[in-house]
Amino acid sequence: MKQLYEDLWVSTPEALSESGHEEIMHGFLLKHPRGNILISRIENQEDHQAIAEQGGIIRHYLTHWHEAGPGTRTLQQRFSSALYCHIRTLGPISNFVEADDTFSRAEVHCGSFHVVPTPGHTPGSTSYLYASPFGKTYLFVGDTITRSSDRWVTVLETDSNEADLANSLEFYRALRPDVILMGTTQDHRGWEEVTIRDWLALLDEAETTPRDRRQRVLN
Repeated sequence: MKQLYEDLWVSTPEALSESGHEEIMHGFLLKHPRGNILISRIENQEDHQAIAEQGGIIRHYLTHWHEAGPGTRTLQQRFSSALYCHIRTLGPISNFVEADDTFSRAEVHCGSFHVVPTPGHTPGSTSYLYASPFGKTYLFVGDTITRSSDRWVTVLETDSNEADLANSLEFYRALRPDVILMGTTQDHRGWEEVTIRDWLALLDEAETTPRDRRQRVLN
């Protein structure tokens, strides 16, 4: 794992074999005052050991069902951590693991970790917002927006809803993050520092440059 900030680490980049090695997945370890939190997906066993060396995790949050994998259950069992996901994610993730708790609307967990459903990429897609006591505000977006060939894009899958996605992007415009953390990208960098101007500009770009993977599935 690589340390990004005083209280945040990113996992070792891992190719997603189920997508033909076209994408790189990233998970994030957040040192929260109430205990370590994991966001997104980490399959790498060496990263699991790095998590143990940082004190383990008390909670694991998925941004959408694509992040469930064999490592999800391994982490849950190894650290006795609670797995959280949107209620509309329960069915798909059940092939790998059982969630400990769900949510269906915006909530605040652990006093300062904001759970914000942002449907569109999938019905249960969720973002997480956290204002670090060390000065930066982190926004974990999963795959609602991501980097692809040096461009900001949205990603449309078979269960995507374009109207919901447009509403989620509009909601993003009211947020003021300093760092964007992505679940998958097409390169080895899963985070981006932004100014307000950067943030609004990248949302404009993502809104007009969708990656539509539905046709590839149909073909």
